Amino acid sequence: MKSKRGAHPDLQSQLESLLDQVWRSEADWRLWDRVDAFVMLESLRLRRAKRAADHDGVAPDLRSDNAA
Repeated sequence: MKSKRGAHPDLQSQLESLLDQVWRSEADWRLWDRVDAFVMLESLRLRRAKRAADHDGVAPDLRSDNAA
């Protein structure tokens, strides 16, 4: 007679597996949140640079922000 206990993981193992998956998903969400924030900040930076260049009449690549 086979034991049914060996066929199915115990409740503790199932809970650990579930929590591990939740933690991995949260880590992925945090990573994608950081990527989204970077993309948003970069697009704002480019818009501001374009607006400043339009205002100054100088291309953002040609203007030196550190010029003395």
